[in-house]
Amino acid sequence: MDSKWLVPVMVWVLVGFSVAGFSRPMPGDVFREYKWWNEVGDAGGAFRVGGKEGENLPDRGWAHDYINSSVTLPYELDLERAIRAEVVVEKILCHDGTRGLAVEINGNPWQPIPEAEAIAYPPWEYQHHVCPVVPVPLSFLKSGRGNQFRMRVAPEHPWKWPQNLVYGVHVRVYYDPVKKTHPAGRIVSIESGAKLGRSVRLQVETQVHAAEIRQVDFIGHYEDVNYEGDGLYTQWHHHFFHGQLLHHLGSAVQAPWQVVWDTSWVPDQRQPMAIAARIVDADGMIFMTPAVTDLTFDRGGFSVELCKPYDVPKRWVTRSGEMSEHFDVTGDLKKAVAAQLVWSSWSPGYMRGVSINGTKVFECEGPRYQYYFHRVAVGAMDVFKPGVNTLTTGKTPLIDGKMVHGMEVNWPGIMVLIQYSDKP
Repeated sequence: MDSKWLVPVMVWVLVGFSVAGFSRPMPGDVFREYKWWNEVGDAGGAFRVGGKEGENLPDRGWAHDYINSSVTLPYELDLERAIRAEVVVEKILCHDGTRGLAVEINGNPWQPIPEAEAIAYPPWEYQHHVCPVVPVPLSFLKSGRGNQFRMRVAPEHPWKWPQNLVYGVHVRVYYDPVKKTHPAGRIVSIESGAKLGRSVRLQVETQVHAAEIRQVDFIGHYEDVNYEGDGLYTQWHHHFFHGQLLHHLGSAVQAPWQVVWDTSWVPDQRQPMAIAARIVDADGMIFMTPAVTDLTFDRGGFSVELCKPYDVPKRWVTRSGEMSEHFDVTGDLKKAVAAQLVWSSWSPGYMRGVSINGTKVFECEGPRYQYYFHRVAVGAMDVFKPGVNTLTTGKTPLIDGKMVHGMEVNWPGIMVLIQYSDKP
């Protein structure tokens, strides 16, 4: 392979940009993602891990020891020239107090799945939807078909019903980039050190014929709302739901492999940004390109403030009553032109309004008993005030005299974005 495709990679490998247990592929990595998700389960296609004390429900795969039945991956795993492997889990806390999630691969020793370090302690007391990563020895896997996994949670639970919801389990296998044939390419539309405006064209040049490429996914390392739910605002932003890549910069499915990144709601940056691309070939092999680095914004008097929530309540489920968080506004509200509320939830169809400083700004959206990601416009800027602000969710009432689930607000809470403009 021509050295121009690899030289910038080593710097990024050394720098890192990952957190233990929640790592992401880095520029220069070559890998496959064998993605399994549950299409037939309830709760929006969830795989329930856990069970109610004293109850055995074999149709849901529960057992008295809180271990699920085995799942066989419907893939032929390619381990030729493999150098390491990991398992990615799409996990929702579900029942607060649940801990000890672990995975077993092909009958090998159980591997504990890490908690997100940036969620307040103890993380099992705060609703969350995350994609933790656990390294697994290559010896746990076998080439070809027949690879199986099981999952479990700890039986200890404050109300004797430990349960996590799992929306997907992916086996990611990394390969030696020198010895393994793989697609290659680089970003050609922008160069390191560029200043970016509100609309950024991203394009990749590949070394192979277009017919050999399935798609190109653009990924950015920058500060933004915490889509991933792990409490980290600065990272390579993307995550998964039902095996689908979400909240990245965009995907191209045909040549010339380009997308336009709209930065209108991306926060002002404290540190330079970076952008790379995942080139996926027709056989599912993925190469993450060298990163374009030291990128900054020049948006001509336009800016975006990310107001990060704090004092986030434990067990934020709206059936339990009104709950509040705080966030700070530091920008000049006389120049504010628009705002958004951004958060992830479960079962938002039962929500009963969101208020800011005592004024209701939104009522309800989304399904019941399913995951949902919200990006809601705030109509009036006068609900905000300089300094400390309070955001409150309303209590879900009894329906037909019965308690219903309510909305779960996932970590890090409800984030606020405010746009400012120097132009009148």
